[in-house]
Formats: sequence, C-alpha cells, structure tokens
Amino acid sequence: MSKWRKFSLHLNKAAIIILGSLYFAFAPTVEIGEAVIKTDTLNVRLGPGIDFKRVGKVYSGEVYPIQKQENGWIQIKTTALTGWVASRYTEVKRNSLDQVSSKKKSSTFDSAQSNKPHTVNGLQQKTIVLDAGHGGRDSGAISASGANEKMFTRATVQNLEQLLTTLGAKVILTRKDDRFVSLAGRASLANISDADAFISIHYNSFPQAPTITGTGTYYYTGQDKSLARSVQKGMIKATGADDRGISEGDFQVLRQNTIPAILVESGFISNAKQEQLFSSSMYQKQLASGIAMGLNDYFLAQ
Repeated sequence: MSKWRKFSLHLNKAAIIILGSLYFAFAPTVEIGEAVIKTDTLNVRLGPGIDFKRVGKVYSGEVYPIQKQENGWIQIKTTALTGWVASRYTEVKRNSLDQVSSKKKSSTFDSAQSNKPHTVNGLQQKTIVLDAGHGGRDSGAISASGANEKMFTRATVQNLEQLLTTLGAKVILTRKDDRFVSLAGRASLANISDADAFISIHYNSFPQAPTITGTGTYYYTGQDKSLARSVQKGMIKATGADDRGISEGDFQVLRQNTIPAILVESGFISNAKQEQLFSSSMYQKQLASGIAMGLNDYFLAQ
C-alpha cells in the first residue's frame, strides 16, 4: 500500500481526518438541514429578499447546509460565501438526531478500521505563512459566475489553517478577512516572522478557453523548487486534478521572500464546472489535505 493511502492523522477530539481515503469528519456543527437547489440557476443574495444585492449563484442539484430560515428565504453556506436564496426553488432536507448519531458512529468506525497510520511529525512546531491572494479592493480574477477570486483564496486558506494548526504547526495569515494587503507587505510579514515556509494561494482564470483545467505551482529560486514539487505532488494525489506541474515564476511575493516560498494556482475559476467543484467544502478539504501532505513530506526530507 502506498504511503499516501497509509497516511492518516491522529488528531484531537475536535477533528478526525483520514487522508488515505480523503474522508473528513470535523466536530459537528448543528445546521437546520440541507437545501437542494431545484432550479437551473439560483441567485444568492446578501439578505432575505430580492432587494438585497446578488453576491453569487448556485446551480441545480447542488446541496448546501442551511444556517437560517426567514420569510420564505434560506441562508446557505458555500465554501466561498454565505448568503440567502428563495426557499421555493429548493428542497429542504431536515437533519434528525438519528442521522447525526449515525454520522458520528461512522466516523469512529472508519477511524478505528484504518491501517496503522504513518507518523506525521514534519509539521510539528513549524511556522507556516499562508497568503490568501488578493483581498479588499483587489478582487483578483473573475469566475464563470461572476464571483471574485479573493473569495476562493480565503476559503482555501481557512481550511488549510485549520488543518495545519491541528497538526501542530503555527500558522500566520497575511490577511484574516477581506482587506487589501500590498504584495510587499505580504512578503515582509513572512520575512520578519522567521517562518519555515510561505504559501500564496491563488486561482487561475482564462475565459478565452472556458474548459481549461489544472493545478500548478510556482517557485522563484532553487531553495523553493523542492517545496513546490512536494506540494504539487500532494495536491494532485489528494484532488485528482489535472497536473500542470511546477514552473519558475517572477512574482513579487516570491521574489521578495527570503524563506522558502511558493505560489499555488489551485485551478481555473473561469471553467464553470470547476468553479462549482471549488465551491464544494469536500473539495476544499481535499485540497488542504494535499498541501498539508506536501508540506509534511518537504519538512521530513530536510
């Protein structure tokens, strides 16, 4: 059995993550239920009513956890945003105590039945700077549905921060919310933190070729190349994405960094099907697990 399939993590009671099967069972957050989208395209709005600003779209067959219900509107949470949709265009599936109990039992069973885990110690006491690309007035690329890249990069960083912290790493964020941070400021933060690695998360866009796919990683110097190779390998194994490989990139956040630094292009949000995938919480967790696996292997090899 490959190291990837053997690779599983002993975590605290708040999370059980088995990367070998890409199964995730986080400490339960109780939602009202799930909303199944029953129309081709449905606007997501800032508040419960048509007078509120549209902040995104969801599509037929997609399923999202319900946060609140109010006057014929449902608040749903996707990976990239939280907003309101008209309930008449959805099918609501309620949670039950039996379902929650069953999920807990399944998580415990899967954990107990896994093979003896590969020891994970490469991330212990490492300091990682995570950079959610763009933010604030810099929206980044625009997705097929009109969403901003900055929303996707923040979602990925949130998942990755949670996982790395659970694995014993110290995580420093270049931005914790939707604010503008200069490229020089991001690199400077990494340099003064005396961190062990810097990872800048981005998403690609190429509207001229709306079916293009793939994940790639950029590095600037020789000290960064092995980090890029390891993280790229981890992401492809975890997500099954098309492999665009590693490349040299003259990006300011890499060029001005004095620590090992890479820039990840997680995929093409200009591809409508890929955008839907990136809005999935499961895919975001898979992507985070791949980056974590790559970081772990990189540090173990040092």
